[in-house]
Amino acid sequence: MRIIDISGWIHNGMWQTCPEYPGAEITELPKPASVRADYDIICQRFVLSGQSGTYIETRAHIDRAAQPVADVPLEELFFDCSLILLPDLPPRAAITAKMLATHAPDLSDGNAILVGTDWDRRWRKPEFATEGPYLTKEAGHWLLDRRPALLGADLVRIDNIRAPEFPWKRFFDECRFLLGPVVNLRAARGKRLKLQAFPLKIEGAAATPCRAVLFEDFPSNRRNPKRRMP
Repeated sequence: MRIIDISGWIHNGMWQTCPEYPGAEITELPKPASVRADYDIICQRFVLSGQSGTYIETRAHIDRAAQPVADVPLEELFFDCSLILLPDLPPRAAITAKMLATHAPDLSDGNAILVGTDWDRRWRKPEFATEGPYLTKEAGHWLLDRRPALLGADLVRIDNIRAPEFPWKRFFDECRFLLGPVVNLRAARGKRLKLQAFPLKIEGAAATPCRAVLFEDFPSNRRNPKRRMP
């Protein structure tokens, strides 16, 4: 079994999804007065938003009555996963339903679906959050017709930020989780993939940064009762 980290780095000076949501501010705190002068200790302060780095969210992002993401049982955040790996796309490229269908493997209801465009290679570039490819309305409906439990991509925004068209109402009505932006999808080589994406345990959070991981060739028949889940 191979473990593939698909989480992007959170770092100072990183991109923001919008001006109102901070990217990240990581600073070092003064040494507490209670600590001995000859004892070195490092404490840090993190200022983040729920959508800093790779994050996971639920319908709670748009509905205050919906289940917060950290309240979801962990066993419901472990998915069979399918990848749709598209050719390297230029800035602002429109991803069509035909493109998805051409490059998609067989998809099963209830799986996670992750779309790869290689845009994650620009993670530390200024244009990463603003110039990425996007899913057209038809592409969004094509994906939702596959009834995914989770949808994600290596894009900060899967919608056209200049002229929004993604079917968000249908998405939040039918799909439980949004994950992104992820990285490193082309590192996966096997066809049997599992995805784990655990949110931070923040009370009432609609979205939180997460550590998202793919497990390749995950054993389907775990006969040894002492075997632990990764």
